[in-house]
Amino acid sequence: MEKATYHDHLTRLREVFPGAEMISVPQAAKFCGCKPETLRGNKTFPMKKMGRYYRVPLINFARWLAV
Repeated sequence: MEKATYHDHLTRLREVFPGAEMISVPQAAKFCGCKPETLRGNKTFPMKKMGRYYRVPLINFARWLAV
């Protein structure tokens, strides 16, 4: 069972990043109000390596925010 806040976060993320399934770590950091290095250093942050860069799936990001 997903938490109700998960749906709230996912809705807000889709409003801020329309049409995106994945965002960059700097975009996620700006959304959270922190530096990208802070998120990269967090072992629970849901980023995926794609080539040379890390990307953040919106669904996993919303789930992470709801914890």
